[in-house]
Amino acid sequence: MGTDKGHEEYFNKVYDATFNAVSRYVVSKCGSIEDAKDIIQNIYARFFTRITQKGYEDIESPEAFLINIAKFECKTFYSDKKKESDTYSFSDYSDEEMVAIEARMSKHQPELEDVISDKLLAKQIFDDIMNTDKVTGRIFHLYFVCDMKLDQIAAEMELPLSTVKNKLYRTIERQRKKFKL
Repeated sequence: MGTDKGHEEYFNKVYDATFNAVSRYVVSKCGSIEDAKDIIQNIYARFFTRITQKGYEDIESPEAFLINIAKFECKTFYSDKKKESDTYSFSDYSDEEMVAIEARMSKHQPELEDVISDKLLAKQIFDDIMNTDKVTGRIFHLYFVCDMKLDQIAAEMELPLSTVKNKLYRTIERQRKKFKL
């Protein structure tokens, strides 16, 4: 199947509907926001290739499909970074294995809440935080951009809740002073 307007329209519709959830998942699993950006790009590139080659009629839940690609991409991305020799890509699977994987990936999963801010001040503050402390930057992103609760962030990042609270609240206070908020 070649690229046509229908595939592009479907891709754009799915991208708009799933970007927040996919970003939230990837950021919660990544060591840095820069890595997350690379992984998210890989996810949507892989998704576009898949729908142009095999269509999209069999994809029951695009969000679930993309989250499963995200799981695979996160694992592969960090395996590649660690120079492990036994990483796999989708091209390593037979057609039958890919059909089974895609069937699992297309099953519906609960929707994730989506909140993303695109204001200049927020970007300046976020960039300042990321340049200071990557862990605090991830906490800040998950809390304010992904709208996760502190206990969820602590569990996701495997940190004590008190550490997450301290890093978040101290950073907020520091940013208030620095940006005169």
